[in-house]
Amino acid sequence: MRTLPYSGPPLALHVVGILLAGVLLAGIVGTVPVPLVAGGALAVAFLVLFLTHPAVGLLFVLLVRASTDLTLGFLAVVGPADEIAGGLVNIGVVLILVLAGGLTILSRNVLIFALPGGRLLALLLLTGVVGMLRSEGIISSMNEWVPVLASLIVYALSSDLYSTPRKLQRVVDVLSASFVLPAVLGLYQLATRQGVTRSEFPVPAVVGTFLHPNTFGFYLVLIVAVFLGQALTQRGARKAMAAAALCVALVLLTATFARVAWAGVLVVFLVVGIVRARILLVAVPLILPILLGFVPTLLARVTDPFGAGGSLADRLYNLWPATLQAWLLATEAGGGGFLAAVNRIVGLGPGIGPAQARYGLAFIPHNDYLRILVEYGILGLTLYIGLIGVLMIVAFRVWRASKSAAPTTQAIALTFLPLTLAFPAMSITDNVFAHTVNQVYFWTLAGLTVTIGRLVGCIAVPPRPNTDT
Repeated sequence: MRTLPYSGPPLALHVVGILLAGVLLAGIVGTVPVPLVAGGALAVAFLVLFLTHPAVGLLFVLLVRASTDLTLGFLAVVGPADEIAGGLVNIGVVLILVLAGGLTILSRNVLIFALPGGRLLALLLLTGVVGMLRSEGIISSMNEWVPVLASLIVYALSSDLYSTPRKLQRVVDVLSASFVLPAVLGLYQLATRQGVTRSEFPVPAVVGTFLHPNTFGFYLVLIVAVFLGQALTQRGARKAMAAAALCVALVLLTATFARVAWAGVLVVFLVVGIVRARILLVAVPLILPILLGFVPTLLARVTDPFGAGGSLADRLYNLWPATLQAWLLATEAGGGGFLAAVNRIVGLGPGIGPAQARYGLAFIPHNDYLRILVEYGILGLTLYIGLIGVLMIVAFRVWRASKSAAPTTQAIALTFLPLTLAFPAMSITDNVFAHTVNQVYFWTLAGLTVTIGRLVGCIAVPPRPNTDT
């Protein structure tokens, strides 16, 4: 019987990891509550799964990450201690992704720097390390830096592990399946009028499996792009199911009352309309007035975006100038000259906390570009803008080269292209960068797009050294 070549980390790493995990569990089983012990056992099992079958491990992350915030939402009503325990689920998933994914990358000799934008993302991480070591709160700063590291790992893994059209389609299927539970809960909240209640909303805004309507909205923008790409390129049952799921996602997106997400999905439709289906350029202007008429609150939220007391006006005239002023003051702390220049070049470290705590800012800036300027400095902001530009160019080239390819490759290329514009657009008025719940999906699609670029011959990435023995 033919055996498949093994491509994971060395067996010795598995043995050491399992032994250490066993010793740790034996030491805590008598002193830690049973739920935490059970959670620890599941975490160890997940770690072993990821180390031995990294392709399956990443698929598992894609399947569950859209719903793991439920542990925070459910346990938070019980008590503070249980809320902390709920947070451990998200932390555990990210840390296992970083640890096992990092070991997999090393063992497979994945050429991270050869990926489009790989050097820029790595340099951004390095800039974050420099700022983190100089920050006032290293732990909180690291908590904001690790999701960026997870983005690089997901990007590298997804570009290396799924190398055939069949594997690419499997990833898309799992990503689509991740929408099931958020959709069910979101529709239930819509039907029963549950969610986040605000005075400007006629009904509570749905949150699905997430904790905030905007976060749900970001996820829905990505899901809309996935199902729109599938509906326009696939045939038969896949096409019908994608069209139905797209309708559900649009209903839920409307019910989030998240204007930033509405803008993001509008970018998705416009880009797809330009490059693939011109009918969307006609349909959007026709459907939008009808939607505004049926939901009066939508009209109020888009007709006067800069009105007094509005969130956008508050950000433009109060929050953003105050944040910039706080950054200028914080970078001059302890003297000017050389120290101020260093602070402004490399930033105050991931996490807006230092400027907030010292200068009394009540909120984070709700602008990724301003936030990266504060945290990663001028250098980091330059790297980030360069990274966005590289992804846009690569996404367009891959889409153009894949138009005559198989439906699966067309669909993924058509999905990622509009997202490279939608996510930077949403970043203007909210914080999307470094949110693992969104970035893990975005960077997976980026990695799949690189794979498609290799398949259609428009991306020349040197092959990694063959370590499969």
